Amino acid sequence: MLTKRGSSKSLRWQHSRYSPLGRQWEVSLFTFQFLLFILWDKFLRKNSSKQRQKRAKWLVKNLLQLGPTFIKIGQSLSTRADLIPLEYIQELSQLQDNVPPFSTDEAIAVIEGELGKPVYDLFDDFEIEPLASASLGQVHRAKLYTGKEVVVKVQRPGLEKIFNLDFE
Repeated sequence: MLTKRGSSKSLRWQHSRYSPLGRQWEVSLFTFQFLLFILWDKFLRKNSSKQRQKRAKWLVKNLLQLGPTFIKIGQSLSTRADLIPLEYIQELSQLQDNVPPFSTDEAIAVIEGELGKPVYDLFDDFEIEPLASASLGQVHRAKLYTGKEVVVKVQRPGLEKIFNLDFE
């Protein structure tokens, strides 16, 4: 498991100010490290299941730190058992439904910014613990003043900026 559900583990990309060159450097360094690990394992003939699992854990941890573009790539790769060793599939599949949440304060700020009112003017009850979190957002249970129970899907802050940098 990557993190306990509900923990507020921070992901670096959500709080970093990136320049295009800085982002390119970070992605290039990650790619170089991963390729070096693969070549090193192959050269030393350390291609055991245990070693592949170790490398797969490293890969998932770093994809999470690189952000939503790379999390989405990892999610796609997790469905390709015909191309990737089982140990990688098992680790990458965690990216499908086990991405750490962002802080509730950030989620509330997004809701209030988008809807123009304080969260407790909008909802009779709003659960601060997210119900689920994913690469692009998270959901919270809430209750309207009419008594109707709803879920509120909140987009992760900073997505547009990081996607634009990655596409550059």
